[in-house]
Amino acid sequence: MHISPNDSKTYRQFTLANALRVLIIHDEKVPRSAAALSVNVGHFHDPENREGMAHFLEHMLFLGTEKYPREGQFQSFISQNGGSNNAWTGTEHTTYFFDVRPAYFEEGLDRFAQFFIAPLLDADSADRERKAVDSEYKLKLQDDIRRIYQVQKETVNPAHPFSKFSVGSAETLEDRDGPITSELVTFYRDNYSANLMTLVLLGPQSLDELEAWAKTYFDSIENKSLEPRVPDAPLVTPAQQGKLIIIEPRKEVRKLTLNFSLPSMKAYYKTKPLSYIAHLLGYEGPGSLMSLLKNKGFINTLSAGGGISGSNFREFTVSLNLTPAGLDHIDDIVSYVFQTIRLIREKGLDEWRYKEKQAVQEMAFHHQEASRPIDLVSHLVMNLHHYQPDDVMYGDYMMDTYIEQDIRHMLALLTPENLRLTLIAQGYQYHEQAKWYFTPYTVREISDHQRAAWHEPHISPALTLPEPNPFISYQPVPLTLERNTQANPECIQELPGFSLWFGQETEFRVPKGSIYVAIDSPYSVASVENIVKTRVAIEMLLEAINESAYPAEVAGLNYNLYGHQGGATLHLSGFNEKMPLLLGILLDRFSNRSFKPERFNIIKAQLLRYWKNAAQDKPISRLFNALSGLLQPNNPPYPEMVEALENLEVSDLPDFVDNMLEILHVDMFVYGNWHKEQAFELAELVKNTLRVENQRYQESVRPLVRINNAGTLAYQMDCDHADSAVLVYYQAEERGPEQIALYTFANQLMSSTFFDQLRTKQQLGYMVGSANLPMNRVPGLIFYVQSPHGDPEMLIKAIDDFHNAFSLVLLELNEEQWAQSKQGLLAQIEEPDSNLRMRTQRYWNSIGNRDLSFDQRQKAAEALKALTRTDMIRFVVEHLKPRTADRLIMLSRGNSHQEEIKLPRGTTLIEDIRQFQKKRS
Repeated sequence: MHISPNDSKTYRQFTLANALRVLIIHDEKVPRSAAALSVNVGHFHDPENREGMAHFLEHMLFLGTEKYPREGQFQSFISQNGGSNNAWTGTEHTTYFFDVRPAYFEEGLDRFAQFFIAPLLDADSADRERKAVDSEYKLKLQDDIRRIYQVQKETVNPAHPFSKFSVGSAETLEDRDGPITSELVTFYRDNYSANLMTLVLLGPQSLDELEAWAKTYFDSIENKSLEPRVPDAPLVTPAQQGKLIIIEPRKEVRKLTLNFSLPSMKAYYKTKPLSYIAHLLGYEGPGSLMSLLKNKGFINTLSAGGGISGSNFREFTVSLNLTPAGLDHIDDIVSYVFQTIRLIREKGLDEWRYKEKQAVQEMAFHHQEASRPIDLVSHLVMNLHHYQPDDVMYGDYMMDTYIEQDIRHMLALLTPENLRLTLIAQGYQYHEQAKWYFTPYTVREISDHQRAAWHEPHISPALTLPEPNPFISYQPVPLTLERNTQANPECIQELPGFSLWFGQETEFRVPKGSIYVAIDSPYSVASVENIVKTRVAIEMLLEAINESAYPAEVAGLNYNLYGHQGGATLHLSGFNEKMPLLLGILLDRFSNRSFKPERFNIIKAQLLRYWKNAAQDKPISRLFNALSGLLQPNNPPYPEMVEALENLEVSDLPDFVDNMLEILHVDMFVYGNWHKEQAFELAELVKNTLRVENQRYQESVRPLVRINNAGTLAYQMDCDHADSAVLVYYQAEERGPEQIALYTFANQLMSSTFFDQLRTKQQLGYMVGSANLPMNRVPGLIFYVQSPHGDPEMLIKAIDDFHNAFSLVLLELNEEQWAQSKQGLLAQIEEPDSNLRMRTQRYWNSIGNRDLSFDQRQKAAEALKALTRTDMIRFVVEHLKPRTADRLIMLSRGNSHQEEIKLPRGTTLIEDIRQFQKKRS
């Protein structure tokens, strides 16, 4: 196998006697073991009259096996031992995965393997889980991604399995001539076979031990010697080509997509000719297609190279988010796309361009960092299906050889004759309605006149190809370690209003680094109006630097500027050799900032559209947003932001930014592959940019509304959705490590039981869960349900009943289960950072939280060790039981539940947010 030089793990591949292909990975430092199994069966395999069967089977495999028959037993075991689990069903594959503490990996594998050996698939579970699948389907009825996807399915070749409805519903999975379980068993028996499966195991165990476990637990999966199914029908026939498909979204969206139908690209993974084309088409620097169309006011964003793919097809797409003016220039936009394709064909085929992209890919592979075990195994288990054995690790990065004829062959398929256009926008006439999601759409012919105009068009002189990229580091190396390197970051410069933190990373030794610059400005968050001005100014600066900074992104440098509750933060990360050059460009553009009215108007319209569109989000998302706005005054909800933005003029911004910089405090953090002297030089760049006359220094206050001694509070929203939704939030009284440990462990103990009770057994809805939810460093717990079946009163009662009964659940835990749960959480808290990104983020969070000894994790772990079962029972009884709790209920009544809500006795309804915040602050 081709392994990254920066990868210390060891690998072994083999095939079991039943033809199941296995990859095992030994990593002695990994904190959790992980496993993934993928079967070459997806919704393409659904019977014609049973759409959603593969997805339904994925759900059912978690609900008991002959060896472990109790529902929820697998999830409970995994959660109790510090792990997680999930699965997904795609077009041609279904993948299952989990992680767990290493000591419990073997037992986890035994339980996991039984999914594929002897699942129960019993009728009682099927009745309930069918409701879960239906709830999952109904949850996305108003989701534009699903609504648009369904139109795409209806407008391709109906003989291709892509056209099938993939999720399933109560209708497609109903009992017919008998219970559906008989058909489910048949589907499982006819499709799940060891020779169609791949398996990846990762842990600190030796390769020999992992191999022995693979053979012991997975060799019993039956090999039915099934041939992989490859569709025999094309995705698109001439009858579906040459169409303009116009789709009405629920949200205010304007998007144009050019879709080109190609054969499968599996044979080209080593050379990636489409990646070469996508790089040049999607380039965003000066002279690019993106630059030309933005300057004309036609588009906001552009991307190239995406699209659906499968074993016998690949779509290559160019996607453009349009301005209102762009809607009037569709033909012109398409013409410019074809002009760029012609430019690439005539002048863009150069080996040096390929070698640039190859170098970036090789750097990314050579210096790749460790990812979470569960993410790695679930990724590699799919690579086993797609790549040759030696390339399982390398295939994603591989750009082996510049083969011009392959690139020309792909370019020859990007023609008007091979084009399908999709326009997603409101305000058109629609003649069709998609099944299942009821999406209005219409299909028009692309005219011969349009095709002729787009065929070999004249190339605009404004279009040019990229120059050599100055940001690429061809042989980056880790710097030598300085003497007396500290274990934790240190503050190496403390000035009025400016702190410089620095750390040279000593463990991962990759030529990468990060720079954080947090600008606290009380003026920037003094009102909703000022918060909105800050967001607009940020977007305008990002807009202004995009063209000059885009080559840096291509070269593996990332940058972002974002608003927060105290002001704004600039973050740069990636290969650090050329990072000072990028920082200089960003700061120069900030120093010479300008606020162009035409770009302001477009950005204002974008933000208004985005914030207004949030009103179309599912109720649970809207309640979370409202909760933040209610408790964090510096993080206002979208409706308040919209109101403030509608009154904003471009002339308001210059003075605002000047005023914002008059009172500030800056925290800067330089970490990774740096020397201390470099940190000082970078700091000088920042200080010179932000220095103003008569400056004053002050950190922003990040207020949090407290609900202690408030009893039960409630806030009701109108979400105009069929489902009802409820969030119940509990807030800690203090911020210390004892409270962190208590709230985090409570969630650890409750989460799987809460899910099993309300989602699996009571079938209240698909969106059910609990979470540890700290706000402004104050620990918190949240429980949430979105339901098509129950009104808010029912959902609140279900949550309350759970809390009332949970102390008994705690009493029923034996000592081993209690200890296992605690050790599982301890392992998560004490889990070492697996890569530079995670370590940098942890240190930066500590600096922001003023945990300047960087030991909050250790303190929380010690507090958890001291926590007794009596402490937890007292916490549940005194703080979570409805009669005694201080809590906040956020709720939305669904359109299908019109009866008046009866809130729990003693509830105080919040009617005026501002008055509530003043009273509780």
